[in-house]
Amino acid sequence: MKPLLSLHTSWAWLLAGALLAGICGCKIEKKGEGAHKQVDIETPVGSLHVNTQVDPGDIGMDVYPGATRAEDEEGKHGANVVIDSSLFGAKVVAIKYRSNDPPGKVLDFYRKQLKAYGDVTECDGSVTFVHGNMHCAETGSRDETNLVSGTEERYHVVSVKPDGGGSKFTLVYIQTRGEKGTQ
Repeated sequence: MKPLLSLHTSWAWLLAGALLAGICGCKIEKKGEGAHKQVDIETPVGSLHVNTQVDPGDIGMDVYPGATRAEDEEGKHGANVVIDSSLFGAKVVAIKYRSNDPPGKVLDFYRKQLKAYGDVTECDGSVTFVHGNMHCAETGSRDETNLVSGTEERYHVVSVKPDGGGSKFTLVYIQTRGEKGTQ
């Protein structure tokens, strides 16, 4: 589900933030290693916080019964990224899982859960967010199904694709705001 904010993209933002912080003499604090890494960057114009140890409760959805966390090639299974400035703010929390059940069963489980956040939109392929609005993209893998529910400021997304006889899926929570104090 790369258009949202992939873990690789978050590390690119982290690198850009680190370069900016180095130029302006800002504070960078790094704790932990591998899948338990936390980085905090404080600048005069805002902050960036990345934590790779994620609590499923931060997403606001139950974990599919029997699912286990799925790690990427770097041993990471999720991230909690918060960007905060006087102009805008964003929080993206994502966790990857694997289930032995087929995609249809996982999708049925989350269709019911997502109704608590509003109408559920189903996209075959990728999802994009432009100016706070969600759109089904015409790109991406057609074997991936995305369920999206929420408002312009808060979205819940479930991305499911086949994995052998089972499924891989990612739970995502996206929260945005305009100027400080507008949300």
